[in-house]
Amino acid sequence: MGKYWIIGGAAVLALLLVASVIVALSESEETFAAGTPEMAVQSFIKAFEDEDFQASYELLSNGLKDRCTVDQMFGWQGGFNDRFRDSRITLEDTTVVASTTVVAVRITEFRNGGPFDTSESSYVQRYTLRQEEGQWRFSQFPWPMLNCGPVK
Repeated sequence: MGKYWIIGGAAVLALLLVASVIVALSESEETFAAGTPEMAVQSFIKAFEDEDFQASYELLSNGLKDRCTVDQMFGWQGGFNDRFRDSRITLEDTTVVASTTVVAVRITEFRNGGPFDTSESSYVQRYTLRQEEGQWRFSQFPWPMLNCGPVK
């Protein structure tokens, strides 16, 4: 009788695994309209994930660029790509406050510590943008940087 429980449990586990793969593969990346603050956030994250640091840097406001060179900001670049690989980022909200637009995204990070030790955590990250020279630019250092260079 115990053997049937084990076989049944394995079958259920296999079905759950197949279902999770199907769900993961069916999710597609939403592309936002050009010239929107949401597209600026998406472009920054995508460029950072692709290690196109110059493209990420170009999305900073002139004031942030004056405080931080591309080498200072990305020269150390350690370990963030793993965070993107094991994360899902979704748009939560866009709010306009005077001349500033705040784009909130939900970042869900997945961790795998073995076959039965998988966890996830989720939090909201806000990006602050302003129009500058006809483009949406970050007016505060955007996640995952949060400052010029690594967080100390």
